Amino acid sequence: MNVAICDDEPTELETLRRLVEDYGKQRQLSMMVACFSSGNDLISCMAQTHSFDIVFLDVFMGDSNGVLVARKIREYDIKCSIIFATNSRNHAIEGFGVRALQYLLKPLGMDALALAMDQAIEVQNARDPRVVHITTRRGDYRILLDDIIYAESSARVITIHLRSQDAISFYERLDTFEIRCKDTRFLRCHKSFLVNMEHVRSIASTGIILDTGQEIAVSINISRAKEIFASFVVSKI
Repeated sequence: MNVAICDDEPTELETLRRLVEDYGKQRQLSMMVACFSSGNDLISCMAQTHSFDIVFLDVFMGDSNGVLVARKIREYDIKCSIIFATNSRNHAIEGFGVRALQYLLKPLGMDALALAMDQAIEVQNARDPRVVHITTRRGDYRILLDDIIYAESSARVITIHLRSQDAISFYERLDTFEIRCKDTRFLRCHKSFLVNMEHVRSIASTGIILDTGQEIAVSINISRAKEIFASFVVSKI
């Protein structure tokens, strides 16, 4: 999760940064936290195509108004979750006018922050169908569907093979995982395999050949598998 924190008070900025990082450790989530001491610095960063999943804003920041900053942010990003963290209740209605997710009063504690972060992550996951959320013994992950080459199941343990990192294993039925992916690029070619057709090189009589050179077993009718793959390729043209 990419998180931005904007506050012109160094002590408050550091406190919120520490709370967010502690939340990430408790939830075993990878958090990239960027801190800004002015709204202009944050806006400049976002104008350079840098995006954030969650943005924390103070309302009063010297000569800057956090609500106006939020309105400017919405020009660059309509999806990020904006959370106001401030000493003042006076701008709560304006805050929701810029589609703020939460309005938290200082001094912040972990309980209030955790509730807001949980809600923000839930919203982000719901907004982005190209991401699937999984939980393992090592922690929680948001996996890009683009990153999945294929998933295999054995004894109710699914192993996802990814382009950008090592394989990840977790407990779940492959039927359930297939439903949660909700994407036409995935082909259930076997009771134990779910393949991302973006990574299929060809379909032979013996199985599916991936662009990695691996061959995946096929238990459905080969002609049917070829038909599905051909339709997928045509849809991408």
